[in-house]
Amino acid sequence: MSDLGKRTIQISIALGAIVGLIGCGGEQPSDVESGTHDFGFVSSNGFVTMNGFVTSNGFVTSNGFVTSNGFVTSNGFVTSNGFVTSNGFVTSNGIPSTSGLMTTASGRKAVAYFVKCALASSDSMVKQDQYGNNYTFAGGIGLCPTWKYNGVAGNAQCMESISACMMAHINTAGVHVPIWLDSNDSAIGWGVDRVNYPMQEGTFFGDIMDTGNLSALSKPNTTAPVAYYCEGAGFPTGAAGTVAGRLGANQQSSPYHNPFGQGVLCQNASQAVGQYSNGTGGSCPDGSVADPTGGCPDGYKAITTADGAVWQHGITVWRNANYTPNFDPGYVYGLTPLGAPANVLDAESGYLTDAAGTSMLSTSQFLITAHGSNWLIQMKSDPTKCVDANAAANSSTVHVNPCSGVASQDWMFTPQPTRDGAFLIQTAATGNRCLHVKNGSTSVNAGMEVYDCSPTSSFQRFNVQAIFTN
Repeated sequence: MSDLGKRTIQISIALGAIVGLIGCGGEQPSDVESGTHDFGFVSSNGFVTMNGFVTSNGFVTSNGFVTSNGFVTSNGFVTSNGFVTSNGFVTSNGIPSTSGLMTTASGRKAVAYFVKCALASSDSMVKQDQYGNNYTFAGGIGLCPTWKYNGVAGNAQCMESISACMMAHINTAGVHVPIWLDSNDSAIGWGVDRVNYPMQEGTFFGDIMDTGNLSALSKPNTTAPVAYYCEGAGFPTGAAGTVAGRLGANQQSSPYHNPFGQGVLCQNASQAVGQYSNGTGGSCPDGSVADPTGGCPDGYKAITTADGAVWQHGITVWRNANYTPNFDPGYVYGLTPLGAPANVLDAESGYLTDAAGTSMLSTSQFLITAHGSNWLIQMKSDPTKCVDANAAANSSTVHVNPCSGVASQDWMFTPQPTRDGAFLIQTAATGNRCLHVKNGSTSVNAGMEVYDCSPTSSFQRFNVQAIFTN
């Protein structure tokens, strides 16, 4: 695609037709509707004068990685249950219908993102689950359209670009964040929109679609799966950095890591070869760090790791520090105050409190449901109950009450750019008071209240973790 012919695609997941399948403890034939289910992406196409591809992330790692064999075997990218590189994925053994990914809602979510990355927006794939129900998965980017009908084993472009695309779409908070993609692959291309997407978040590269030695991809010293990222200049870096945060890089046994060292910027790694388009140069748009060579690259056309592997199909993500979060009705959410990371919000006693995070009781699982321009926080175990700010005055205790549509049950989630996945949760009744852990306590059963918003308070900033329960 030329620099002047660029598709701008605004994508969201169309879950309405199968909302009944999400979060089930198990799916039986009586639980699902017959006929065709839309599990694709809604997109509107247009042409703009810059290269780059607009999409949104939101794929969570409950479908995610283990270091021994890529994605988890129950719903992941391994040859027994996942995508088979030697067969087209529309074939019966390319993506099986009766085992693995297609048999669970979380697995089908992985398929949806995979098809979005692989096929063009004019294409789609229909696949059955184990009960014979048809699901339509829509294409979007077109990074490896040949995989639909043909094997692509040994195709470095497909393996690397699809891997980078899947990583670029992962967001452990399960929040859909608009992002701008840049890549060496012509399906995406180069160029930046520094008005709407001014901040370079990071670059993703590696191979999570294969397992074992990658000699066939001219990387004889690399054993897949490998999941790499390096930091962009637009956000805080290191252990609490944006990229590490949204990938879950600090979770136990996470395969993601920055091969250049924690917090090292892509543009400061001598092994990264930048791409500059449209006369870019000088410092990065946020003014934080200037590239040693005097410019801020659109992205990277080649990155070499210490084992001598050269990765030429990474994807660089640009985004805005401020965005309107879009929570997915297909996810169940846990909420954790940054000041008490071992605890999660819990509603067992009828009012909101802290509970030991390791328990993740059903009363610690919530649905975040759109209510006009705001959000309801409903108990997953009883969606007729909502988190309620009550009087919404300072120090008002937060309860869980029957959902009634009152303003005190409406909440606003405001992303905090200092750490990805952290939100202020404001009561819409006032707009200036936030969910707050009483007395800044780290104890179980500390209790929750609303108090004047203080964005610097770790007891008002919450990490949101998306989970599946099916």
